[in-house]
Amino acid sequence: MNKKLLIIDTFNFLHRAYHALPKTFRGPDGQPTNAIYGFTSMLINVLNQIKPDYVVAALDGKEPTFRVGEFTAYKAQRKPMEDDLQVQIPKVFEILDAFNIRQIVVEGYEADDVIGTMASKFKGKVDIVVISNDRDLWQLAGNGNIIMVPGKKGEFEWLGEKEVDAKLGFEAEKIADYKGLRGDPSDNIPGVFGVGEVTATKLLQKFGSLEEIYKNIEKVEPESLKNKLLESYEQALMSKKLAQLVLDVPFQIDLEECKYSDLNRIKVKEVLEKYNFKSLIKRLGFDVEDGKKGKGTEVSDKQLSLL
Repeated sequence: MNKKLLIIDTFNFLHRAYHALPKTFRGPDGQPTNAIYGFTSMLINVLNQIKPDYVVAALDGKEPTFRVGEFTAYKAQRKPMEDDLQVQIPKVFEILDAFNIRQIVVEGYEADDVIGTMASKFKGKVDIVVISNDRDLWQLAGNGNIIMVPGKKGEFEWLGEKEVDAKLGFEAEKIADYKGLRGDPSDNIPGVFGVGEVTATKLLQKFGSLEEIYKNIEKVEPESLKNKLLESYEQALMSKKLAQLVLDVPFQIDLEECKYSDLNRIKVKEVLEKYNFKSLIKRLGFDVEDGKKGKGTEVSDKQLSLL
């Protein structure tokens, strides 16, 4: 059996937790803890399910990415991060450190690019599991890579190459071609004006790639569609480039640096006690110190089902 490398899309994980649990979650100091509680709960669940040999947490950098240099409107429509989430980010690093999880951030690149590079770098050496509900990462499905998509009630959907192909109607490796045509409103990628999901899918099924579509532009029907494609040629190519994962982000890492032996039990307990996460302390089999102030963060089954 091959060893397993688990790659965590950290901020995707964190955003999911933040929006799943109520903002009434507060630590002893009154600061919000809903995101960090949910993040830690999901992390424990994933580690128990996967039992990885290696783990990496990929993160976005603080600086604008190269994609903004290519297209200034890239993700420009997104609202700034809420303060209640922003203040919880340093706490994520505390949790990851306590769990002995290697973190990677490369300024100028997105976490998706770091994940893609890790998957490319260690392809064939280990089985790779990427946990995220970001569809951009479906590009990595196949070749020994599995996408683990968080669902409700602590369950996960497992997507390999066949599963992604069945959902999309075309191969996972053509997702960037698809977005070159269709665009992606969530990232403010324009695509070709007037080309929707159905048309983009049909074009890829017939021609195979964005480049092949333009090489065979005279075969495109009807005439109105051909004209739309011609009018948006440069924009389509740019949109594809924006959607493509970078598989050679400049950072050095050895697989052994990502080795996951176990969490640091002393550190984990200290951090969980700091935020009064008594239910998580119990879940990990630690003794709860009765002398700690407060009743601890209480989470209902309904709330946990949202993670």
